[in-house]
Amino acid sequence: MVAERKGVQDARLQELRWLLEELRVSFFAQELRTPQPVSVKRLDKAWAQLNT
Repeated sequence: MVAERKGVQDARLQELRWLLEELRVSFFAQELRTPQPVSVKRLDKAWAQLNT
């Protein structure tokens, strides 16, 4: 997706990346906690917004 945009930064893509990182934390390091609620459903929604 980054290659398709020819290097142009998209804030939504960065947000998706950080949501994915937060989901990993929520699964594997629960004691660290995440600053915002995150779920697979939220990631799906963010991905759908990128593809429109």
